Amino acid sequence: MSDSPGDTATVPAGSLASAGATPIEPIVLCVDLPAPPAVVFATFASRFADWWPVKTHSLSRDAATTCRMTLDPGGAVEERAPDGTWHRWGTMELLEPGRRLRFSWHPGREPESAQWIDVTFEAAGDGSRITLTHGGWVALGEIAPILRREYAAGWRTVLNESFAVFVIRGR
Repeated sequence: MSDSPGDTATVPAGSLASAGATPIEPIVLCVDLPAPPAVVFATFASRFADWWPVKTHSLSRDAATTCRMTLDPGGAVEERAPDGTWHRWGTMELLEPGRRLRFSWHPGREPESAQWIDVTFEAAGDGSRITLTHGGWVALGEIAPILRREYAAGWRTVLNESFAVFVIRGR
């Protein structure tokens, strides 16, 4: 495996932004990594604050101090601002250690506008494949197509330039 992780995108059936609208497909990204699924899962979940790029992918941007993922159903996915305030990005909905996690996603917005993120970890060759699916765009109404485009690029950066590189370098 090379030091530049690859990803593939697939397009499953999606959701509707509003009644009668064109379907808005979930974002689906896959990355193959040279580590067993249990290790990749533990790194993603337990070391979230170590690999997530808060300087570019947070509400506070350069001022953000950290982020965290609480690994219990109902637990928070959130960032801490410089004044110590925690800003919730989402809520953990499902946790299958070593295999899967799912959380709501609404950074900077009310929970009523939450989409969902589902992340699976499977064996693939001598390593593993992580698949991130971001769906539930209907909750965003007419701004959904714009945000989907932004998130498609953002998730590629987060998975390939932050998470996968972190795993490959063995931090």
